[in-house]
Amino acid sequence: MLINECRKLKLTRQHFTLIAEVIGHIDDDNNRELVANDWGSLLATTNRLFDQDKFNAKVEEVHQSCWADRGPWYGE
Repeated sequence: MLINECRKLKLTRQHFTLIAEVIGHIDDDNNRELVANDWGSLLATTNRLFDQDKFNAKVEEVHQSCWADRGPWYGE
């Protein structure tokens, strides 16, 4: 999607939160970070109030809560 097309969408905090929640479900740390940074860069062009740090914090908050119940045996 082109940046100009994104600007026309008039995205709000609720949209940013939804996108962060989806990204937060990515299990792989490196992929999640790359996706969050790429989307954050794009979203920053759509709304001058967008805050990359808050976006990343929400991504990590969701990630921690959705993967917390895997148990200590997971990945070992």
